[in-house]
This record gives sequence, structure tokens and C-alpha cells, in this order.
Amino acid sequence: MGQNRRYGSDITDQAVHETATRAQPISLGKAELGDEPVKEADRPIAVSAWVRFPESPIRVRCTAIAWTSKAVRVEFTMKDGAVRRAWVWASAVERV
Repeated sequence: MGQNRRYGSDITDQAVHETATRAQPISLGKAELGDEPVKEADRPIAVSAWVRFPESPIRVRCTAIAWTSKAVRVEFTMKDGAVRRAWVWASAVERV
């Protein structure tokens, strides 16, 4: 009879990234944003941010288009050309 052998996966990080980012990002809700005023960016600011998707969080290059003291609204373009926007915690964002 055969043996139970386990082989390495042929799934690449890129394949996982592409699959995970087909869905819409999970944005912070109104309760999480609170009543703080939102500052709209005069010009988008280049940033890198952790954006949550249903399958997995992904670090993306994006632009900050609005913010509060606790959260940043980011905008990014998917490989297929779709533009996505999401509110993320400010601590998940870094300038590039």
C-alpha cells in the first residue's frame, strides 16, 4: 500500500494575495470612527497600510485621502484596475 506523504504547496504568496484581494476591503464602521471631524486631503498622500479583507489582512501601497486622529481613509487600485477605499486605524498606516 501507499504511504501518506506530504508535499510542499505550489501556492505562491502572489496567488494568495490575488485571491484575498478580490473581495471588498473591510472598512471601519461609524461607531469606530466616532464623531470626530474628518479632514479631507488637499492632495492624496502616498502611504503603505494594512487593509483588512475577509480572507486576510494585506499590506498595500495606497494614498491617504482623509483622516481623523484615530483613522485614515485609504484608496488603492487593484491589479484588475478596480479602485477600492477603506477606513483603517491610523496605527496601520505609514508614509512612504
